[in-house]
Amino acid sequence: MQNQEIMNHDIFTSLQELMNHLNCKAKNSPTAVLAVRFQCEEVLRHIEHLQFTNNSAHVQLATKQALQYISTAIEEADAYILGKGSLSGNKKKNLMDICGPAHASLEIILNLNYN
Repeated sequence: MQNQEIMNHDIFTSLQELMNHLNCKAKNSPTAVLAVRFQCEEVLRHIEHLQFTNNSAHVQLATKQALQYISTAIEEADAYILGKGSLSGNKKKNLMDICGPAHASLEIILNLNYN
């Protein structure tokens, strides 16, 4: 039980760091998209490794939503990478299409940190 709490503490600390340093203010560019996508992959790995002693319906739903949002962020990044390679080329797309879901995911999962 104590090892689980230590592991979760480390994961939540890492997730908070990722949230604080999510590179969403960068200029729309392939490099910025790849950097944010890499950060989103880290978020996904961390969320998948969280273990809760209270596995209530609330925790399960919040975790599922966080996973859905981070998956959406990764899909948006992939669509950009596989597309024309320029968010500015598609006026309906910008870096916030990736960062918005990433932030939502982090907000949801960090709200489960009861420590």
